[in-house]
Amino acid sequence: MSYLMLFLSGSMSAVASILLRIAGQTSTNSVANVLSFSSTTNMLRISAVLAYGAGFVLYALALKRIELSIAYPIMVGVTILEIFAYGMLGGDGVNMRSVLGAGLIMSGILLIYSQ
Repeated sequence: MSYLMLFLSGSMSAVASILLRIAGQTSTNSVANVLSFSSTTNMLRISAVLAYGAGFVLYALALKRIELSIAYPIMVGVTILEIFAYGMLGGDGVNMRSVLGAGLIMSGILLIYSQ
């Protein structure tokens, strides 16, 4: 159950980052839009904050049973994989350099986890 909470924590972090990315792409940056809670952009931002909060709570619960040195790399790895998948599916610039970088990060996480 703790590992499930850890994976969900990483997923919430990825969702929050993606929501902030979408909000940044749709923002008109007008003063009225920033102050209005009814705008789509602000609703995306508020949803991102809630997702970060949910992820934090799930991470804190997972840390009750999983060591920090194992939990943090796994959570970050889940987040990286999900954001990378979003980038590939969403048409962001995914090139060989970013694929190699993500692969190196994931290799490091596997080395840490395999202790």
